[in-house]
Amino acid sequence: MTFPVYRLPEKSAKKDFFNNMLGSTVNAAISVVLLVVVSHILGRDAAGVFSLAYSTAQMMYTVGAFEMRNAQVTDARREFSFGSLFGFRIITVLLMWCASAAFILLRGYSGEKALLIALVCVYMSVLALSDLFQGNMHLNGYLRVAGRSLACLVILAATAFSLTLFFTRDLVISALPMTAVALLWVIFHDLPYSRNFSGLKPDFAPKKLRAIFLCALPLFLSAFLNQFIFNAPKYAIDTLMSEADQAAYGYLVMPAFVINLLSIFAFRPQLVSLSENWARGDYGKFRRTALLLYLWIGIVTAAALGAGALFGIPTLELLYGADLEGMRGTLLILLTAGCFSASSTLALTLFTTMRKQRLCLVAYGVTAAFALFVPQLLVGKLGVTGAALAYLAETVLLFSSMLIMLIITFKKAHKSAISESTEE
Repeated sequence: MTFPVYRLPEKSAKKDFFNNMLGSTVNAAISVVLLVVVSHILGRDAAGVFSLAYSTAQMMYTVGAFEMRNAQVTDARREFSFGSLFGFRIITVLLMWCASAAFILLRGYSGEKALLIALVCVYMSVLALSDLFQGNMHLNGYLRVAGRSLACLVILAATAFSLTLFFTRDLVISALPMTAVALLWVIFHDLPYSRNFSGLKPDFAPKKLRAIFLCALPLFLSAFLNQFIFNAPKYAIDTLMSEADQAAYGYLVMPAFVINLLSIFAFRPQLVSLSENWARGDYGKFRRTALLLYLWIGIVTAAALGAGALFGIPTLELLYGADLEGMRGTLLILLTAGCFSASSTLALTLFTTMRKQRLCLVAYGVTAAFALFVPQLLVGKLGVTGAALAYLAETVLLFSSMLIMLIITFKKAHKSAISESTEE
């Protein structure tokens, strides 16, 4: 099949910012919208099943994307060809399918729940494929096209899902058109735009794939463990409590997840400049940009906590048609956890630009080990509030560990640069 080549728009920093914000915002909101739709059409128990399926698919997405986006976009020296990245992404998507099937079997899921999780994972694998082409456009200075692509893809997919669910009242059937629409968007939008910069032939040369694998492995492990940490309280609820409790936790945790995703739209426009500043040793600009991004997280969190305290529970009850009386404290705990989660994501981004991403594995490994046991204990004693406290404890531990390593790494690099300058 021969794909056309779409004409690129003029470059615009303002439109880059706006479209990236649009894509990140829509992507952040879409899981909330879908949960609202399911809750109103099928009820709270079905919403609990869908929440678990979507969260599991997001965890498996890290296998498909293999967290190559940041490494791809910060590749200032163009170490990796697009053909090699394409070949690598095909392999990781196949691995994602295998990992999804293995996870479903290990958790002992069956029937509609197992099939729904599998289908939503397939949908997420299409998003992982689209992310590769979005990264190619971003790297070449067209973040506006990448942001628009993400926004349109998820809106069209969510619309297909919602309309099908309205008419069929079946979660499994509704996941099929969602995936089909996403795939069609990749074929008829992402591929033609990406052809402006490179061919579409995947390269499976072992040496090149090995180099990408070694570069991305720490990022992938960090991202996967991060998703496991996020989902650990949900799996504890799945084991110890009901689908209705799962839905309640899903309703309350969504705003916290939105804080993380909304923070990403501030990160992405700065990725190229961060990598360039670090590469040329301009540590002052690098530090100022990092501090401004952390300030942004603080502003978003403060706004979220204020809105959550005043309007959070009534708004969530209106959105989902559920009774969440007495859960304001739980919501505020989760919003605070969202701040620490977003801060950890930014720390990982900074380590990536410094090409020190392996250091993050220590923090993620310690926190993941913590998440294996603590959520089960707290959920068993405190229910949904225990799940929220477990997630807060996990995110605080993760960010504290990463912040210490980040400060040490930056000081070492800065000291080394001063020493070299003095010698000259």
